[in-house]
Amino acid sequence: MSEEVKINTEALEKLKYDIECKTGFRFVKVEEGIAVSELELQEEHFNPYGVPYGGVLFTMADDTAGVAFISAGGYGVTVNAHVDYLRGSRDGVKLICTAKVRKAGRRIFYIDADIVNEKGLDLCRFKFVFINLES
Repeated sequence: MSEEVKINTEALEKLKYDIECKTGFRFVKVEEGIAVSELELQEEHFNPYGVPYGGVLFTMADDTAGVAFISAGGYGVTVNAHVDYLRGSRDGVKLICTAKVRKAGRRIFYIDADIVNEKGLDLCRFKFVFINLES
């Protein structure tokens, strides 16, 4: 990261609060350029095949990447995303998402996010591009 990262702490706290209230994700770690969230799976998170909905995984990764983005000094939105769903987790009870800023430019940030279950099995891998609207 750069020598001096200006973090919009008000936006960061509001985003974390909104995400936790609206989705059930809980942030267990947030530091400069890194965010980790967890989700205790409930019945409504599973599709008819007994695995978590892809949309639940995508939302978790996008929101966690957004918190990592703001914690690295960004303030903006997702402009692109790529996902590889690696496996379903029929017997999992918790999802853990780790998002890391890989490159923070003046306008564009590249962020990786991975989701594993509580056993550490890789479920999916994401690559996000965010645009910084305050540069």
